[in-house]
Amino acid sequence: MNATPPANAALRALPAAAGVTVNTVHGKDGSIAAILQRFHPQIESMEGAAFMYACLIQEVPCAQVRAVSNIVERRTRAAWKMTEAIDALGRAVLGIIDQA
Repeated sequence: MNATPPANAALRALPAAAGVTVNTVHGKDGSIAAILQRFHPQIESMEGAAFMYACLIQEVPCAQVRAVSNIVERRTRAAWKMTEAIDALGRAVLGIIDQA
């Protein structure tokens, strides 16, 4: 949990999610079940923890804004919604900048 996010109304209006940072792609039933049982994440990323940790060390208010293009499941690239995710991320970032 991020105890010191930046003070920004648009950022606070975004939905929060429990995330986990991983060092591998989870695409097999066994690894998906293990990560869900151990951490109960709603989303996963591969770079989030390093960013958050660097900001924590430097005492810089921070937040991750993520656009989810796919769920954790067997790898099905055809089901990924990249365009929608990128569009949603762009709208969220513009809203945050407008509030800064």
